[in-house]
Amino acid sequence: MHQRAAKFSASPALVCILAIFALSLAAAPCAFAASDEPEELAVAFNALDLQFDPHHSIYSAEAQIFTGIYEGLFSYDPSSLDPVKAACATYKRTADGKTYTFYIRESAAWSDGTPLRAGDFRDAWLRALKPAEKADYAAFFDVIEGARDYRLGKNSDPESVGVSVISDKVLQVKLVQPTPYFTRLLCHHSFSPIHPSMLSARDWGKAVPFPVNGPYRIASYTSGELVLERNERYWDASSVRIPRLRLVLSDDDAEMTRLYDNGELHWLAGPMDPDALLNRAAIQVAPMFGTSYWFFDCSTQPWNLREVRRALALLLPWKEIRSKDAYLITAETLVLPFAGYDKAKGIKDTDEAEARRLLAEAGFPDGKGLPLVRILAPKGGQDAVRVSRLMEAAWERLPGLSVDVVEVPASAYFSTVRAGLAKGGYALALTTWIGDFADPLAFLGMWNADSNLNDARFSDPEYDGLLAEAAKKDGAERLSLLAAAETRLLEGAAALPVHHSIAVNVIDIDFIEGWFSNALDIHPFKYLGFGERRIRPNVARAEISPSRLE
Repeated sequence: MHQRAAKFSASPALVCILAIFALSLAAAPCAFAASDEPEELAVAFNALDLQFDPHHSIYSAEAQIFTGIYEGLFSYDPSSLDPVKAACATYKRTADGKTYTFYIRESAAWSDGTPLRAGDFRDAWLRALKPAEKADYAAFFDVIEGARDYRLGKNSDPESVGVSVISDKVLQVKLVQPTPYFTRLLCHHSFSPIHPSMLSARDWGKAVPFPVNGPYRIASYTSGELVLERNERYWDASSVRIPRLRLVLSDDDAEMTRLYDNGELHWLAGPMDPDALLNRAAIQVAPMFGTSYWFFDCSTQPWNLREVRRALALLLPWKEIRSKDAYLITAETLVLPFAGYDKAKGIKDTDEAEARRLLAEAGFPDGKGLPLVRILAPKGGQDAVRVSRLMEAAWERLPGLSVDVVEVPASAYFSTVRAGLAKGGYALALTTWIGDFADPLAFLGMWNADSNLNDARFSDPEYDGLLAEAAKKDGAERLSLLAAAETRLLEGAAALPVHHSIAVNVIDIDFIEGWFSNALDIHPFKYLGFGERRIRPNVARAEISPSRLE
């Protein structure tokens, strides 16, 4: 999923982190603890035209919001991110690991009171797979028997897809091969059921409030605010501690920080001004399973040529781009290395001689004959502009090459990127991707030639072959093949990783219980509740009689 804003991914991140440890906690005043538990949790996200359709949502803020209104067969444990049975009461798996039978909770229902049925899952999944739907995460379903051929239009018979309704509350799924991470994958919102009334909806925002099956239901929605109320039809409604969620959508850092300081907001999940915060101890910083990278439009000439992309990448000043002064966790690979997955290799040094050789070999000596290199950068993203200017300076040293850096407003950046790609409108763009599940395939699968998430329109049969071979393996052998695929991708410079992500939130985790830092920065609303406000040294708590205020 895309990260809407990455304000703390560059040098501001370092400043923010250092401030946390350098400033005394006693320097900031604290609000008095409330005598009564609040009726609502107020959260600020960056401004976004919310996409409520789980098959067409790509932003991390939407994924967080979806933890409130949708629920699949499994959901995330708030701390470990392990899959937890949700709409599924129990399940069975055959000895060969290829057939799963899921038993849906008898009490599971939609917010309009109609029962949640196995057919609601099957119908939703088949909708995601329809070629005409062009669902962003359709390739996630490829682990299911017949799903890939159906979504690619090679087989138009929905019965060919291995998803069967055994009864109203029993769903059976047949996989192409054993998939150890299948239940983890089912936590993703693209596997949520869809109410029958919404299967053909085009503009979900105009349909609000529509029936949902999560712990909250939609009460109201405007361009600047979404209000969710506890769904009393939810099978586990008694465990949902907070009656109402007020989700504010704004890019006003100063105003959102002021509202947080005043106690009118409880969690800043996007807009914030760390320097203005009264309670800097509320800043939560954690590494994420995410990466910021530049990518070429690999669908147009000559950027579809591996030699040209690699040549331009080898001309870049990587030590300056991946400066330790700019990033906490620099990245030479797309996937953050972890135990058992650390063999992927990317471009890390400048090699001008090799770059010039490759350009000459491709028919563009010293860059002569190459078209204008148009780079898209989000406006206001200081580090994105810094890196794009370094690229411009490096590439314009070639006598035959010209570069144009175009800054696009952050709120329209990703839509511009996607629209521009269709028109061949740029050569290079920046994105931040957060893995949707804890596996390298969350990054690598999107580069498959037929993936709807393949914004670069990258196509390489050798790369696709390595992914296909990895799908047949397990354990270390599978990870080794995935690392080989990633190396193939990176050496061809389709993707140019810069840094791994960090999540920055402002929230008092003593006051908001059930909120845990984790690698996906996903915090299911169901588990949140109010505790005690943190009282810092040198701040006294006082009980004031109403009569004293008269």
